[in-house]
Amino acid sequence: MKSIIGLFSYESAVNPAVERLKDAGIAGDQISILSNPKTIDELFGCDPVCVIKNYTVWGILIGIGTYAIFGAAAALCQCNLMQYGQVYGIGTFLGAILAGAFVGGVIGVLVGAGEAEKDTHLYVQGVHLGGRVISIQVPDENVEPVKQILAEENVTGVKVLKPVGG
Repeated sequence: MKSIIGLFSYESAVNPAVERLKDAGIAGDQISILSNPKTIDELFGCDPVCVIKNYTVWGILIGIGTYAIFGAAAALCQCNLMQYGQVYGIGTFLGAILAGAFVGGVIGVLVGAGEAEKDTHLYVQGVHLGGRVISIQVPDENVEPVKQILAEENVTGVKVLKPVGG
């Protein structure tokens, strides 16, 4: 299944297009009409909070991975970190996790949130101006016919979305 998204410039154009899609064999439960900017962000899989959270998780994993490499090297050398005990080892492990979370969160804010805004800008602005966003779930073989119907109905910004997380 693929998701196709497009923008109606005005609300009155929605019903005729939906009827044409239903006539072409698209089930009504596969068609969504959206007017909430947050829902549009979620559809793209780039809600800024979610994007920042994902980068933070990656940062934590990198922090743990980095610590594991140095910890394994220290174990092989039979070093005990200059006579420091287990508390020091646990503290440095937690420090690596926190540093990874911080760096990942900052990267998420600078990179990820900007990407979310760029991808959804056309659709969110269209909704603010009174338009509606249509989202259609279709099997792979119906993508081109649905895109053709949307083009004939003057739907702008028609695109096939990548799967969320893909």
